Amino acid sequence: MSNKQLNVRTLKNDEDADARVAAFFSISAIMTVVMIVIWTLAPPPSVGVKEGQLAPDIMGESHHSGSWDDFRLYDYFNHSWEEGEPGQYIFLQFMDTDCPHCWSDASDMGDNYNNWGANGAVAFITISVGMLNSDHSRAEIVAFQEKGDYEGCNHDERNCQDRPGDSAHDWPYVDDLNTKAFKDYNPPGVPFHLLLSPDGTVVWNSAMHSDEFDPLHEPAQALQHHLTGGA
Repeated sequence: MSNKQLNVRTLKNDEDADARVAAFFSISAIMTVVMIVIWTLAPPPSVGVKEGQLAPDIMGESHHSGSWDDFRLYDYFNHSWEEGEPGQYIFLQFMDTDCPHCWSDASDMGDNYNNWGANGAVAFITISVGMLNSDHSRAEIVAFQEKGDYEGCNHDERNCQDRPGDSAHDWPYVDDLNTKAFKDYNPPGVPFHLLLSPDGTVVWNSAMHSDEFDPLHEPAQALQHHLTGGA
């Protein structure tokens, strides 16, 4: 092969390599611009407890089925979920085992779980806080959850086995006796309820529907509305 042919082929190879490098940098530049546009048009969701916000994460330990295990709320979220797709909603209850209103709320929680949680449509989670000036312990949390024989519930005046509701609560109870999650969520009091969509967005906040004439005043009404479209 003549030197002229070799030179032509080498020049052609160099031109092809330069074209590939140029194409790579062009594609990289385009992808960078696309990512910047996406970030600008769809910024990270704001975190909070108002309807439309992403619920704050909760980390700790929860009791369920006889044992305490690591818990993280964000493990329940499907961040790729979109409206109209199937998915599991999350119902959060903040309560105190010594709170009289939480004592009464236990029966409704059981009914709501039987209607929406037992079939897997909604993941129920109770956050047991230690906000009241009374004795608290994990033993009391478990006794309240399981209707166990333990003196100390409801302002330390009742046996936990007498709490309203026909049966044990078959969902996780998170230990928040140090009130970390309570402070992060900053509810007006307890019981306090939130309904989250499968991606963790708050779709119902009980404090925002405190008017008794509000059609979404009760948790059962909110569950019915958001899971069936009010049907």
